[in-house]
Amino acid sequence: MKIGIQAALFAIAIALAYFIYAGIQNKIDFRDMAQQRREVVQNRLLEVVDAQKKFKQEKGRYAANFPELINFVKNDSLTIIKAIGNVPDSLTEVEAVELGIVIRDTSLVPASTIFPSDFSVDSLRYVPFSGGDEFKIQAGVIEKNKVNVNVFEVSTTLEKVYNGLNTKNEAVKLTDIVKVGSMSEPITTGNW
Repeated sequence: MKIGIQAALFAIAIALAYFIYAGIQNKIDFRDMAQQRREVVQNRLLEVVDAQKKFKQEKGRYAANFPELINFVKNDSLTIIKAIGNVPDSLTEVEAVELGIVIRDTSLVPASTIFPSDFSVDSLRYVPFSGGDEFKIQAGVIEKNKVNVNVFEVSTTLEKVYNGLNTKNEAVKLTDIVKVGSMSEPITTGNW
């Protein structure tokens, strides 16, 4: 009987050790997967920032929706201005242009050149890992220090980023927002 109790206690100890190990390993796996997903989403948001900056450079404002932004990247051009010649120290660049010392050469390149050739521009709007959900995009003008400033914000929730992951018991607030830009401040950085 003593051997039976010892065997039962040994089996219980093995089972407890397994459950403790599995619980710790699940937390480590979740943390690693969550970090990887956040990085992919952050990179996508930074790609949107690049596209928005080029859009503003050409249009004077930010795109208010993804169809407008994607159409710009696919079908529009970026203006490239080159200065040919050297500006003497005694002149400003404007004066050097007026005197013909410096010549301005303007050319157009496809806006799609801001991304690698294998990049799918249509994917800009989609939150990675979400199963097809789109980022929320806004653009407008705010007054900051008595100056009108163009702003934009592109965001999503952690619920969409962690779609398909078991977040139970992980102390994750799925309503938290991951975003770039702001509708109240003239910034283009992310909140991470």
